[in-house]
Amino acid sequence: MKWVLAEHDAGAVSRLSDQAGIHPLIARLMLARGVADAAAALSFLSSDLTTLSNPLIFRGMDTAVARIHEALSARQKIVVFGDYDVDGVTGAALLYLMLRDLGADVDCYIPDRMTEGYGLNTGALRKLQGSGARLVITVDCGISAVNEAEAARSLGIDLIITDHHESAAVQGNGSVPAGERLPNALAVIHPRILQPDTTDDIKVSVGWLTGVGVAFKLAQALLDAPADDERLKKYLDLVTLGTVADMGRITGENRVLVRHGLDILSSDPASLRPGIAALKQVAGLNGKRVNVGNVGFNLAPRINASGRLEKADTAFRLMTTDSPDEAARLAVQLDTVNRERQVVEEGIWGTARELCLQADLASTGAFILSSEDWHPGVIGIVASRIVDEFYRPAALISVKDGVGKGSARSIPGFDLYQGLTACSDLLLGFGGHKYAAGLSVAADHIPRFRERLSAAVLDQFGAAGFVRTITIDSPVGFDELTFDLMRDIERMAPFGQGNPEPRFGAKGLEVQSIRPVGNNKHLKLRFRQQNGQSFDAIAYNKGASIGSWLMNGARVAAVFTPRINTWNGMTNIELDIKDIKIEKEKNK
Repeated sequence: MKWVLAEHDAGAVSRLSDQAGIHPLIARLMLARGVADAAAALSFLSSDLTTLSNPLIFRGMDTAVARIHEALSARQKIVVFGDYDVDGVTGAALLYLMLRDLGADVDCYIPDRMTEGYGLNTGALRKLQGSGARLVITVDCGISAVNEAEAARSLGIDLIITDHHESAAVQGNGSVPAGERLPNALAVIHPRILQPDTTDDIKVSVGWLTGVGVAFKLAQALLDAPADDERLKKYLDLVTLGTVADMGRITGENRVLVRHGLDILSSDPASLRPGIAALKQVAGLNGKRVNVGNVGFNLAPRINASGRLEKADTAFRLMTTDSPDEAARLAVQLDTVNRERQVVEEGIWGTARELCLQADLASTGAFILSSEDWHPGVIGIVASRIVDEFYRPAALISVKDGVGKGSARSIPGFDLYQGLTACSDLLLGFGGHKYAAGLSVAADHIPRFRERLSAAVLDQFGAAGFVRTITIDSPVGFDELTFDLMRDIERMAPFGQGNPEPRFGAKGLEVQSIRPVGNNKHLKLRFRQQNGQSFDAIAYNKGASIGSWLMNGARVAAVFTPRINTWNGMTNIELDIKDIKIEKEKNK
C-alpha cells in the first residue's frame, strides 16, 4: 500500500487555527476537506439544521408543490413510486408518511426486483391509473424514464420525478447537452438541476443528496418550514438510513442531516418510530450510540434484504407501521431474510472469487463475471467484495432467458458511469453513479462488454497502475494525542464518504507487545514512541498479513485512527491501525 501525506499550507493552517480557535491538527483536517475559512469551519462543526438551503433552489420544486397541494385540496389519489433499496424505501416512506399526515389519499408502489426491475415501468403506471391515481411522485428513480413519462401523460397521470442518479441528460450545471432530453414530466427535481442563480457553495452542498435527501427537500418545501421544524426533524432517522446505505457523501447538507438523524436513531426505544425500535432490537443495538458504521453494517442490510430476495413491501411496512407488535414481527422477518441473504451471498462469493483468482491480473482491467445461477438481488454485494479484495472495478451479471441483469462497482480513479456510457451500444440499459451502477445486457453481448470495459480501465491505469493508496492527514507525535484533541475530532463526526475518519502517521515506534485476538484474525499491540509515551493499538483483520513478520522490539511507522475506548470501567485512547511498515535503520 502506498502512503500519501496530505499537503498543507502552513500559513493557511495557522490562520484557520487562530481565526476559528481550533487545534492546528483540526485545522489541517478541515483544509483537507475543503473548509478553508473560519466561518465555514465553525458552521461545519456546529452542523446547524437552519443552515440548510431553501428547497426552492431546485428547479421544478414550486411546480411540484403547487400540484401536490392541488391534489390534497381535491382529494385526488397520490401514489409514491419508490425503489427496492434502502434509499428508495426510506425516501418513499418519508413522503408517504408526510402526505398521510397532511390528509392525502396516498398509496405507495415499489416495483418487484425480479419481475419489474428498477424504476418506472409502463405496466405499473397502467395499474396505478386503473386504481384511480392522478398524481405519481417517484423517489430515487425516474431521471432516465423518458418513455415512461410519455406513457404517464397518455394515461392522464401527472408525474413528478425526484431522483439523484446520474443521467446523460444532466450535466454538473444542470444543463441538458445536445441530443439528450429529460423526461417530459410535470416536474423533475434533482440535486444537479438548480435555479440559475444558485451559488457554487450551495451547488456543492446539495449536489450529493441521495434519493431520500431529495424527498426530504420536497417535504420541506411542502411544509414551507425550516429544516429544524419538528414536523421535519422526525423524518431524519429515515434520511440517515437511506443516505448512509446509499454511500452518500457525508459532506454538505448530507452531513448535517445525518448528524441529527444519528441522534434520533440513538434515542430511547420509546421515542423511536416502532419500526426503527424493532429493527434496533433485532440488530442488537438497543442502548447503544448508533454511528454510521452501525447503519451501514447492522441496520441497512436488514432493510435491504427484503428487496434483494423478496419484495421490498416488508421493509416499507416496517418503516411506516404505527403498531409495535407489527413492527416486531416484521423486524424478525427481515432479520430471517437477511440471514438467508448471507447464505446466498457466500455461495456466489465463493464461485466469483475463484474465477477472479484464475484470471491474469496483469491483463485484467475489470472483472465482468456472469452466471445463470446467481440471484440478481445479491450480486451487488459480491461485486463490492471483489473490488475490496482485488482492487479492480467489477460487474456481476445474473443471466436469465438470454438477458443479463448486472450490478457494478468501481475503485477511486475510474468513473463507472462514464465507463458504462462508453459501452452503451452494447447494453440494453444502465444507470447509477461514479462508483456503483446497475445494467442490463443481452447475454451474447457480455464477452464484448467485458473486453471493452476492461480495456478502458487498463488504458486509464496501465497494467501496473492498480496501487492502493492511503492518505495520511498529518504526522503526529504521541504527546499530541490527548483527550481534548479527541473531543475536537469527535465534533467532526459523522464520518463517512467525503468526510473520512482522520488518519495520522507516526514514526519511530517500538513494538512493545503483540498478540493475536479474535481467532487470530486481529492483532492487539502496544507501541512506544521515542519520547517515551505509549499507546495500545488494534489491527483489525491483519493477523495474517502482518502477524507473521511483526515482532516485539521492531521499529515501525504506522498509519492509524485514534479512538476513545472504554473497557472494564477504564477509558483510554486506542489506535486503530490501518497499515504498518518496518522502518529502515539509518546508516551509522
